[in-house]
Amino acid sequence: MERNGNDRSESGLLLLAEVAQLYYVRNLTQQHIAERIGVSRSKVSRILREARARGIVEIRIHSPLTLAADLQDALKRCLGLRECLVLAAPQVDTDGSEGPDMIGRLSALGARYLQENIADGSVVGVSWSSTVYHVVSARYLQEKSNVTVVQLMGSIGGSIPELDGVSITARLADDWGVKAHYLHAPMLVADAVVRNGLLRDPHIKRTLEVARSADTMVVSVGAIDRNSGQYRTGYLDDADLDYIRGRGAVGDICGSYFSYDGSPVGLRMNERTIAIGFEDMKGIPNRIGVSGGMHKVRPNIGAARAGLLNVLITDQDTAREMLATLRSEDAVASSGDRRV
Repeated sequence: MERNGNDRSESGLLLLAEVAQLYYVRNLTQQHIAERIGVSRSKVSRILREARARGIVEIRIHSPLTLAADLQDALKRCLGLRECLVLAAPQVDTDGSEGPDMIGRLSALGARYLQENIADGSVVGVSWSSTVYHVVSARYLQEKSNVTVVQLMGSIGGSIPELDGVSITARLADDWGVKAHYLHAPMLVADAVVRNGLLRDPHIKRTLEVARSADTMVVSVGAIDRNSGQYRTGYLDDADLDYIRGRGAVGDICGSYFSYDGSPVGLRMNERTIAIGFEDMKGIPNRIGVSGGMHKVRPNIGAARAGLLNVLITDQDTAREMLATLRSEDAVASSGDRRV
């Protein structure tokens, strides 16, 4: 005869604890537990529910994606962002480790934001970068309805997954189960003549038209250093980095460079770049940047000031340094005002 999981006697409570132990600690399936103790599978399910209801089982979720609300609010105000998410630093585990890496957690937060905020019928433009690659690879993304994904910039690294715009666009479209428009062209070409010829190609032309009609874009902010995808693939060298910095640029999005104050920086290479343009990006309503790391402090600020981002998803250390930088500027400005 089946033992009664609702029995309030000591033996009934022991049964609740026994089943909970088998399920939550020893990881047996409900079917295996049912066979082991001689009850039906549905009875095991009811026993587990009662064990939780009686407090015999307490479930605690230690999410690695907790947010630092105070930093979010401060950055949002300082940079005029529509929304800001700041990933809190992980708690140190008992073994002294800090759990998952920052980029992995930040990318998961970005993916969760996309899944919750991309509405049916949206057109979503996507760039490439190591961070964007991890965003589209995160497990938070699930099927959506009537969404279109479009590639915002040509590729430069077919052998490097995180720099392959086609594969990143395809991965996001596959995760959502939607159609995609691909930009089958390199990001940088030999000269302006080659670029102009490619822009006349009907498929490339159509993809860029769809990109300009996007209501959301998902990007990361590029820093002008050796971590740059263009540097890693040999499109830029150290002299090029020095030249770009010498022109006053602190970062780029989709190959459009900007200064720390947010103004666009014109470069000769712009005439060889196949990507959505600076002003076109500013016309996209939802401009989401997932960008963390201390080398992104000034690029993130410049991107927000340029109007290329109105949603920033970053990490706690980067957010703190951004705020410190902004407040230092305010202090210097206030000191100058007092001297006048």
